[in-house]
Amino acid sequence: MPPTNGPRAANANVVSIAPLEEAQRPVTQVPFLLREARPTDAAPILRLARLLDSINLPTERRDMDVLIRRSVQSFRGKLRQRAEGMYLFVIEAQTPHRIVGTAMIIAKHGTPESPHYYLEMATDQRYSKTLKTMFKHTYLTLRRNIDGPTEVGGLIVDPTFRHHPARIGKQLSFIRFLYLAMYPDPFEDEVLAEMMPPLTDTKDSLFWGCYGKRVTGLDFRKADKLSTKDKEFIETLFPSIPLYVCMFPVEVQEQLGKVGPESQGAVYLLEKVGFHFLRHLDPFDGGPYYGAKVEDLTLVQRFRRYRLMTDRSGRTVAAQHELLIGWEGAKGFRAAQVMAEPEASVLFCSAEVLKALDLKEGMEVGAIPFL
Repeated sequence: MPPTNGPRAANANVVSIAPLEEAQRPVTQVPFLLREARPTDAAPILRLARLLDSINLPTERRDMDVLIRRSVQSFRGKLRQRAEGMYLFVIEAQTPHRIVGTAMIIAKHGTPESPHYYLEMATDQRYSKTLKTMFKHTYLTLRRNIDGPTEVGGLIVDPTFRHHPARIGKQLSFIRFLYLAMYPDPFEDEVLAEMMPPLTDTKDSLFWGCYGKRVTGLDFRKADKLSTKDKEFIETLFPSIPLYVCMFPVEVQEQLGKVGPESQGAVYLLEKVGFHFLRHLDPFDGGPYYGAKVEDLTLVQRFRRYRLMTDRSGRTVAAQHELLIGWEGAKGFRAAQVMAEPEASVLFCSAEVLKALDLKEGMEVGAIPFL
């Protein structure tokens, strides 16, 4: 399954919005576990994808099976080309066991076989001596990248867990940066995130209606789905000459590069850790691309490795730190948000937390602050 363009593509960052229904569940020491997706997760992940009426993740079982198989191979290091890597994470409620969200890392978004297409924003200044008038025009130019960055996306939260006290969306967002810090070799030096812009009530794009549809003859959903399989029509049908934004209706101009309400929380978290708007837009919906150098991300800079020890000092919760820890075990990559106390190269955790996560003293974990 190649990296895709499009507003609800596999690389889009989306957190669903819905009333919280389960926030009053009994809280255990570790109520949620983050882990790599496995083949038996296909049905619950499909439930999430279909529930949100989105191709944020595949909505067909066959495509989902292909994605999960590639993800498993990526985590095991069994792909022939590291650029083909796709790492799918899930977050699982522990009481009862239920997958309530997903997140993903695409090792490389933009290759000779599947370029990354985007619209670059720039400014053209014009001045008339006769009229004594100056204009600054924003224009868009179609670009492609065949040596692209790593991309983070695929962030979906079950609607009933939106605004949960455990901050499910934040855990899913941060797990990607923890993994990038723990295992940098399969990934690029820069990281990208595509954000969903405002859409209509029917999930259509005003921008596509006055641009993409006119140059391809395709409606928004059909073009979006086609781009997950084949991008040839982008290269051959989209104009290569600059596109002046002032030629669009005002309501379209106002939406270009803006973030939709479903993505505002995700953008806040990305900006907090070091992402910035690249002045690049998705050529389908006009949504913004955010990016950063991996080494500049605050979470990556504050990443540390520790050996686990049981905390027998009786420290209060107030004296502990809120961390996201990750480790490799017999069941693959796993992670969890915990309260613990780091001292030098040792991380002190309560016996209850270690037992809940099936962790042993002396095991190595990676950790980032859960700010």
